[in-house]
Amino acid sequence: MKLKELALQHVRASRELLNFLPEALPSLLDDITAEADAGQKFMQLFFILQSLRMDEFSLEMQAKALQHRTVFRILSPPRPALRVLALMVPGNMLDNAPLDFILFNKNIQLDILYVTELTDFFEDIPEHDVAILALGEASKNKPIHALIEAHRNHWPRPFLNHSEGVMTCARDSLYALLKNETSFIVPKTKRIDALQVASEAIPFLIRPIDTHAGENFAKIDSTEELAVYLEKNAAADDFYISEFIDCSQSDGMYRKFRIALIDKKPYVCHLAISDDWVVHYIAAHMELNPHKRSEEEKFMTEFDSVFLAQYGSALQVIADKINLDYVVLDGGVSCSGEFVLFEADNGAWIHDTDSVEMYPYKKAVMARAFSAFVEMLTSRRTDSVEAP
Repeated sequence: MKLKELALQHVRASRELLNFLPEALPSLLDDITAEADAGQKFMQLFFILQSLRMDEFSLEMQAKALQHRTVFRILSPPRPALRVLALMVPGNMLDNAPLDFILFNKNIQLDILYVTELTDFFEDIPEHDVAILALGEASKNKPIHALIEAHRNHWPRPFLNHSEGVMTCARDSLYALLKNETSFIVPKTKRIDALQVASEAIPFLIRPIDTHAGENFAKIDSTEELAVYLEKNAAADDFYISEFIDCSQSDGMYRKFRIALIDKKPYVCHLAISDDWVVHYIAAHMELNPHKRSEEEKFMTEFDSVFLAQYGSALQVIADKINLDYVVLDGGVSCSGEFVLFEADNGAWIHDTDSVEMYPYKKAVMARAFSAFVEMLTSRRTDSVEAP
């Protein structure tokens, strides 16, 4: 494998665009019109359209960009203290860890290498100090993970995360890995062909394979509900079905927290509170309820002293079993007080972009997590290459 200093131009990615959109959209489009590099032009359009939630059109632009080249620089401080290469797969923010949200304004250079089945790892790859596997678990990614894994052990620079651990985060694989643990609960989960779903004993939870953020996620309590669900999701070939574990509390509300395991140490990222058993932070509308935000603040600020005192040993077991340098957990607490692990995902989004006026407690908490991530990257760097 040959590493080479590449003169890459800067592309404004999702985190940086928060500072520009929508007010600066006309000037951004003027810059794109004047851009001579086709790969650069289309990739910038991809990030802008992603930020505007025009997913289908944005992926078309990404595909056009990748016809010209596969390496792009999205964070480019003038004299970076560290150069990071993230290996990703073509796709959107749900397909890859959006690391620019963690590393923004951290004096770290971040390059993206988009890997496909046609990637030749003996072609020029940008010089870097540390590489990290940023593509997530998905059935479509299996051949890409296999390709990367064939080169990972011979990578010329320190390499964080590994494909075996990432693929273990598949919901059925995660259950198989952790089902015998006694310090926490993982809902019983299996992957099943669409034609076999009707033979399963009701009730159960169901979602199509490779979906996230509650997409087409449902609780089935009757054969009538199942028939309606399968008709709406007729295009899906396979599903995950899992048991429902009641995580409602005495007030009837449901709570889900997000915890990042960074170098196997836990860092809280948010608490969502909802009257719906499907708890998603955006849908929970925390911004509309000061009592919810007050509880989240208490949870986040007391995370080390209260939550970890009770559930820290469970998190350590999970960290050791999954064995990834970086992975994000979603979990809750059951009615009986047991820690419930809903999901593990190295591509999940953690950020500090919420309103400081509305969420004044978040900046400091997230800064601690981001600093831990930077420290992890820095500690893995060897002395074989000096950053400029």
